[in-house]
Amino acid sequence: MSPVKRGKGERSFLRLLFWEGIGLAGFFHLHAHPIANPSWSFYFFYGVLFFLLAYPVLYFYRWKVMGGCLGMVLWPLSYVLSWGLGVSAYLGIAYVLLFAGNPAFFTLWDHWAAMGFLFIFVYFPLIQPLWGVSRNYCALPDLLRILFYPLLGGCLGFGLGWVVSQKFLFTTASNEIRFLLWLGMILLGTALGSFFAQRRLKG
Repeated sequence: MSPVKRGKGERSFLRLLFWEGIGLAGFFHLHAHPIANPSWSFYFFYGVLFFLLAYPVLYFYRWKVMGGCLGMVLWPLSYVLSWGLGVSAYLGIAYVLLFAGNPAFFTLWDHWAAMGFLFIFVYFPLIQPLWGVSRNYCALPDLLRILFYPLLGGCLGFGLGWVVSQKFLFTTASNEIRFLLWLGMILLGTALGSFFAQRRLKG
């Protein structure tokens, strides 16, 4: 049985407040824990600042203005904000990895073109619904269903990436190449799981 389609008027204001609160927490955290590398600080600071300003604009656009003539006029702005928030999400994940001391940060930072391309397939089907800024709004039960498949795909990608990097690569391959491939497999598995979850919701 197909899930009931939810209209734009049913979006939750609490979700907007929750994610804006997360953004504010990240903003103040950057001030309380400055990063020694000035270029990193620059990108992270303006990434979270962009999120704080752009997220509510795009949220209300999807909620109140998406239909009608005004929605058509503002569509180019929503397009730019949508992709800009994707960059903010990428930088936010990189910052969390850096603060946690996870070596995956350097892969995301040094190989941003390849990782960013794969991240597109995670951002639109997974992160946008979580933020509530996708065209079709997902309530909490649907979000839980969406999350299950990306997590499963990420775990499968983790296992497959380990097997490929350890068993099938030449011994001359550097550890950086192995780790890049491994992380790419995880992102790819998460992206495929996200698309599968979206298809299940629409079906």
